[in-house]
Amino acid sequence: MTDTEYEIAHFRPEHEAQVLEVLTELWPQGDATRAELFRWKYLENPHADGPLGIVALHNGRVVGFRGYFADRFVLDGPSDNIGVLHPGDTCVVPDHRNKGLSVAMGKLAMQYDTRRYQLFMNMTCSRNSLPGYLQLGFEPLTRRARLLRHGQNPLRWLLQAWLERPRAQIARPLSESRIEFGRHGHILVTDSPLPAEMAAIIEARGHATAVLRLHQDQGFFEWRYRNPARKYAFYFLSEGAAVRGYVVVGVSANNHGGEILDYGGRDDRAAGEILRFIDRSRHFMALSVFSYGVDEDLRKVLTDLRFAAVHSWPTLLQRGSVEELTFPILIRPTARSFAESDFIIDGVDLRKIESWQLKPICSDAA
Repeated sequence: MTDTEYEIAHFRPEHEAQVLEVLTELWPQGDATRAELFRWKYLENPHADGPLGIVALHNGRVVGFRGYFADRFVLDGPSDNIGVLHPGDTCVVPDHRNKGLSVAMGKLAMQYDTRRYQLFMNMTCSRNSLPGYLQLGFEPLTRRARLLRHGQNPLRWLLQAWLERPRAQIARPLSESRIEFGRHGHILVTDSPLPAEMAAIIEARGHATAVLRLHQDQGFFEWRYRNPARKYAFYFLSEGAAVRGYVVVGVSANNHGGEILDYGGRDDRAAGEILRFIDRSRHFMALSVFSYGVDEDLRKVLTDLRFAAVHSWPTLLQRGSVEELTFPILIRPTARSFAESDFIIDGVDLRKIESWQLKPICSDAA
């Protein structure tokens, strides 16, 4: 790639139509849904000061895009607004691939305001993208092993693989799922969030001061679950008129699979009670969660329900440990040049997974 062959620039509103064309291969939804998804993700995010994206231009036309999804984390105490950018949607049109455009776009993103956004965190790297992130100076934080209900049973592995095969991923409406919406005793099952109640649960629980956690206020919940490309099932545990806890499950396109994305409770038992209800109700043929999104209280429940780490379906027949066949969550300070001290905030080392309270909903893909 020569300096004059391509221009790497920050996204501007006039780029939107061409960016949507570039994203067609990455986002196979129809034009209307693709445009709605872009607006929701990059123009309406309350944790972003403006659209966060980088474009690669060739003869003035967009041939590549790299989006950055903003999250806000808090470290209770002096640091209550830690901006984290997730490098996510990256696509280059076929005729311009293998020219270093992805890395070049990533380097320009290091010009974002480091006071507003202190850290990059990638939660979706793949075998193909990992080398590029390492080249940009990212460091592994932890691995994203998937925990699956009955994950040690080979038949369950095969079922997961069968459900995830491309031909099975035909989108079905939630109305055709096995989920029984409505009230079931103390459990309410719905396809809509209760933002005020969910925010109140997060606020009431309190948190340790030495752990970074996702900022989840009412505005966050109102925006986050409007993702037009995903389906969610919301489970609320009530005690009288008060909501005691919640669990959010992302529903697969074919409605057969469920992924635990978010949870909260006014006490240690709430999420466990909901998960046991989901298990008894058999709303999903396969239920899973990423290991990084599990705290100690939830881990005990998952162990009782016989969740176990499994390989992703393309690697079911490969040899090796789960650690060898999974990919890491990666972090890096946003500044182009950084020192070891840039990984430390208020004495907390961001390179240690113990310093984070991550949930799968932190990911731009959730």
